[in-house]
Amino acid sequence: MTAITITVSRTEAKSWNHLTQSGVKVPALIGGSVIEFLTDQLGFDDDYISTRVMTIFIDGKPVDDLYSAKLPADARIALGAMAPGVAGLTMCRNNLLSGLRSTITYENTTSTPVEKGTVTLVLFNAIMTDKGTDILEKGVTIPACNLSRPVKEAPQSIKSITVDGNPLSIGELEHWIQKNPQLQIQLRVELA
Repeated sequence: MTAITITVSRTEAKSWNHLTQSGVKVPALIGGSVIEFLTDQLGFDDDYISTRVMTIFIDGKPVDDLYSAKLPADARIALGAMAPGVAGLTMCRNNLLSGLRSTITYENTTSTPVEKGTVTLVLFNAIMTDKGTDILEKGVTIPACNLSRPVKEAPQSIKSITVDGNPLSIGELEHWIQKNPQLQIQLRVELA
């Protein structure tokens, strides 16, 4: 897999966070609990999870119990803060209205051997703003075409680019993306 490292200005790193709203593949322990994924793999602390991460979906189903819910292989996990309105409140984990959605609540609690795999992580609203840069620093897998937007919208943020260890200019990267739009790449965004 092609490895791309983009070093960006620390003051403008937030302009890259929207990549996490499109969905990024990250390593995960399949069969492990959601709380283990959030703390051990993403590095979120307990206080942040309890006060900020209010909405969690696995494959489109809201999650309430972070300790018993297990990650399935190739899952799509969406994390968000409090969403507005009654619908947003209903989808928040462990609230008085969560009983209204009991038929769609995620309940995979089957114990299976834990193994290494990947999941697609999607960050929304305040979670994207707070944690997007942290996720990108750890490294993610995305299609090359997803790089087009931040490269065009925030070229001033870019300090350096390497593709498989070889330096490239912004123009050369744009040309490379045009030639390889659907290629899955391992992206790491470093801060300078």
